[in-house]
Amino acid sequence: MILTRLNEQNAKEFKELIPAELILDLNRANIKGIVGTDENAKELLSAVFWELKNMEEEELPVEAEILWFYAKTAADGEEVLSVSELTKDKGKISRVYFELPKPQDAEEAALGAAGFTLTECESRDLYVTVDEIAMLKVIRNKPDDYVKPLSLISPRQFKGGVMTCVFHERYGLLDDLPFLPMSRFDPDVSCCIETDDKVNGFLLTHKLEDGPYRVELFAAMMPDAKIHLLNMIRFSARALYKLKPPDEKVLLRRHNKATMELVNKLFPGKKGEQAVRGERKGD
Repeated sequence: MILTRLNEQNAKEFKELIPAELILDLNRANIKGIVGTDENAKELLSAVFWELKNMEEEELPVEAEILWFYAKTAADGEEVLSVSELTKDKGKISRVYFELPKPQDAEEAALGAAGFTLTECESRDLYVTVDEIAMLKVIRNKPDDYVKPLSLISPRQFKGGVMTCVFHERYGLLDDLPFLPMSRFDPDVSCCIETDDKVNGFLLTHKLEDGPYRVELFAAMMPDAKIHLLNMIRFSARALYKLKPPDEKVLLRRHNKATMELVNKLFPGKKGEQAVRGERKGD
């Protein structure tokens, strides 16, 4: 098997098999990928993509989240994992974890051989449609005027708002938030809190390649954070209803206690799909 470290260019050779969003994200420094192919480099036999976490936090240990894993056979999967930093020199990474759709038998066997214990669970990701969002009672009131779409603020204001979020340790789903361009986020559905020409809160949505919108940052600064958050929900929900088809999907990731409580309050009783979690701590 030929093993190749991926970049945005060579990954395109496997665009029919690898999720398009992962290929685009290889231009981000903390996203890594390796593929294993046959001797002619024609057939994809295995692949793993992962994201390094806490790279900018000197006081926190480096972790890694597996974003996608594929193995045609268990042996193929074991081999591609064995050459990655996820299993090689494990002391450099304190913890490796993932939440993935239920793997195939070969993939499950490879992950088990690499030291992961797998547990079935409800996914942290909840998919809702624009129609479902439009039914929320909370959006019946018009948002306050200080809520602006991303399209109406300058790159300077955006960068200033991002640095405010970083200063308050609000990264959302994006450990590399300070390095991402404003163009990553939908300019009309994404919004911010603008007061005195400064931005101190965001609801940032990113349209996944060939996929749903994903809320990637939802944060506002005190003292009026709760009011600001509510107004941003109203703004973005109304923008979705006005601009997008009713069956368009939005991905809400319940990645911590606060987001879980909020999503469960907005959409009580709605469940995520079945998934599998795994974790292994470094040596």
